[in-house]
Amino acid sequence: MGFAMDGSTTVHRTYRFRIFPTRGQRLALEAHLAFACDIYNAALEQRRYAWLRRRRSVPLYQQVYELTDVRAAKLGPPAMSYSAMRNSLRRVDRAFETFIRRVKAGETPGYPRFRSRRRYDSLTWSADWSIWQRRLALHGIGHLKVKWHREIPKVARVCTVTVRRVNGRWNACFALEIRVPTAQKREMERAVGVDLGLKTFAALSTGELIPGPRAHRTASRRLRVAQRRVARRVKGSRRRYKAGLLVARLHERIQNLRRNHAHQLSRRLVLDYGLIAVEDLQLMGLTRGFLAKEIRDQGWAEFLGLLGYKAVDAGIQLVKVPPAGTSQVCSRCGTAVPKPLAVRIHNCPSCGLVIDRDINAARNILRLGLSRQATTWPTGVCVA
Repeated sequence: MGFAMDGSTTVHRTYRFRIFPTRGQRLALEAHLAFACDIYNAALEQRRYAWLRRRRSVPLYQQVYELTDVRAAKLGPPAMSYSAMRNSLRRVDRAFETFIRRVKAGETPGYPRFRSRRRYDSLTWSADWSIWQRRLALHGIGHLKVKWHREIPKVARVCTVTVRRVNGRWNACFALEIRVPTAQKREMERAVGVDLGLKTFAALSTGELIPGPRAHRTASRRLRVAQRRVARRVKGSRRRYKAGLLVARLHERIQNLRRNHAHQLSRRLVLDYGLIAVEDLQLMGLTRGFLAKEIRDQGWAEFLGLLGYKAVDAGIQLVKVPPAGTSQVCSRCGTAVPKPLAVRIHNCPSCGLVIDRDINAARNILRLGLSRQATTWPTGVCVA
């Protein structure tokens, strides 16, 4: 995200659409992906050889220049776009940049690896594409039928178009650069605290408990059946590939259910409230604990990410507060009421408040959020 001199904001968004290639177009796309994978592996091997033999690094511009010889020799699919070929080299360059950054940071570096054709599933066009009569025209592929479930904003600039093969289906991803007026801060008439949980997805300070999608738990039986089918197939066979495709599509459906739930809930909160207080959770640590499976099934990380950018676009405040002790303190009188995780009801011995522990935590989160923003808040705020 960037800010222009005229006060507008430059945001980057990706719009994904389902595409339906014909048999010939599908074969052309697969041929393009296969050759792009070959370019990737050849560029990686060139860099490895140059460093091991001569202790010399090969820059990106040199490898891009050598594509001229590849095109002159007419290697690869006919009429393959130069920008699509160059995309493979940029991926190799980014892989080495990430490797070097991790080495300098003292992290586990992970040297770039060769790619299998069956796992090289996307290709990007930065040029040689257009939209003609509601179809996506790609150089070397043809005019692809697109399911336009929403319109691309007219003020957006399309930077690149990426075609992805996902579990036997094809998608087109448009990377957009949109300049929008900087969102004015909305009058904070209502505020809400949100406590993320496992029994329910979220508890609001209003007293509402929002159930989660529980997508993986719901599909667990179908997953077990599909995975047993894969285990019974001969490795490397066509039947095993088809059985594995079924498992992958089940996981894709689980992911889609989580994303849809996160989109709808985040949009609802952004439209209804002027300030949203959430816990500043360390999700990387939580997903390594004994509740990792349940936390991942709820999809907290995706929800918080969506809520963050939607709050910025709408001009509302998203406040993150420390999570320590939010469920152990009474939201009415402030008395410490220690209780284990198995106890789901907050019962305060001082003021007699009996309430769901998650709702109690949400009210404490809201109180902390308000205290952090007290100096910027106008008068007359309604606490939800």
